[in-house]
Amino acid sequence: MKNLLQTHSLAWAQGVKVALEAEGIRAVILDEHDRGALGAWGRVRVAIVYDDDLARAQAVVERLTPPRTGPPPSWRWQKRGLLLLLLDVPLFIVWVGLLDDSGVSPLLLAFAAVVVILFIAGALLVALGPRADKKGSP
Repeated sequence: MKNLLQTHSLAWAQGVKVALEAEGIRAVILDEHDRGALGAWGRVRVAIVYDDDLARAQAVVERLTPPRTGPPPSWRWQKRGLLLLLLDVPLFIVWVGLLDDSGVSPLLLAFAAVVVILFIAGALLVALGPRADKKGSP
């Protein structure tokens, strides 16, 4: 008997067992009724009965396992946009504080322009981010 996989999900273990048995590979679920198996740290194990079936069983599990995907392409754009907007908030607060203390000066107008440009750039990146997802889809 060889361990094939360990998981926190009893449902996943049962699904793998059903798929293995559909392929003619005898499998058992171990620790199914263990109190710790249902806890945060407990694991359920799926084992195959005959050691010779290990390679076939691993191939079945590999077919069943969904591919790992990262965040969508839009997240790169939107993350940068959110960072710009987050940076813009304290700059806006500083600008408002400077506006109260002194009159309008060219330096204050330049600071205001930076605040507005950061806001527009951040909002555009957040709004246009989903367009990056459309480029990757067929």
